[in-house]
Amino acid sequence: MKLHIFHTGSVKVDRAIPYKEKNPLAVTGAFRGEDKKVILPVSCYLIEHPEGKLLIDTGWDSKYVQERPHRFFGLLDGISTPILRPGESVDARLAERGLCAADLDYIFFSHMDFDHTSGLRLVKAVRQIMAAEEEIADSRKYFFRYVKTNWDFANVQAFRYADTGVGPVGKSFDVFGDGRVVLVNTPGHSHGHFNAIVCNGEDYVLLAGDAIYTQASIRERCIPGFTVDAKLARKSLDWVCACTADKHCLLTAANHDPEVPEQTIEL
Repeated sequence: MKLHIFHTGSVKVDRAIPYKEKNPLAVTGAFRGEDKKVILPVSCYLIEHPEGKLLIDTGWDSKYVQERPHRFFGLLDGISTPILRPGESVDARLAERGLCAADLDYIFFSHMDFDHTSGLRLVKAVRQIMAAEEEIADSRKYFFRYVKTNWDFANVQAFRYADTGVGPVGKSFDVFGDGRVVLVNTPGHSHGHFNAIVCNGEDYVLLAGDAIYTQASIRERCIPGFTVDAKLARKSLDWVCACTADKHCLLTAANHDPEVPEQTIEL
């Protein structure tokens, strides 16, 4: 089994986005200088499993980057600046590996924020597009946060977490039924958010999504700036930290982590 980690552009945000601050308005970047800005990668993950190929998240679409659709009547437009250079989009990254969307069996959204979904139109020929039930519910409830035009043209199907005892709230979804790709519910940033455990035997890689943003999130125990439930976010962070300390964890890779380079891992 192979796990490919690749970057599909980057995003410029206030540092209060990855690292929660006491000031609730800090995430907007309002009245804060350039010295508070950070540029972080936007990652996608291709998993080649014996039973099929799946992609986790889709990164930026060049059309989204150029047009910058308004979020919440334009009030949230300044929160993040998408950056996408030629050849960095998800379809280009797949093409580098001799693949196209039709070769994929699944796309799973770790959650449905715009930097994880806007590239969907580039790979919409995939067989199935999936998100957690709770995440789809969040996309309807928190309308100001999500850009629904990123997926409203597609048939996004809901998957249901099982009560397995795995993870911070004991819920997970085994994609292929063999324990090798397990999506673990790590709520807090959103209710349906998942981390993926990619495992072959005892050793595994943890794809942490936005439960953490960087290795500094682990070192300094910082939850993300955007949360629907800070207590759950803390619980998910504690679980990620425990996994990272596990001798069988080969790597903990957050979606926006500049310390995790593009790479292919064989498991």
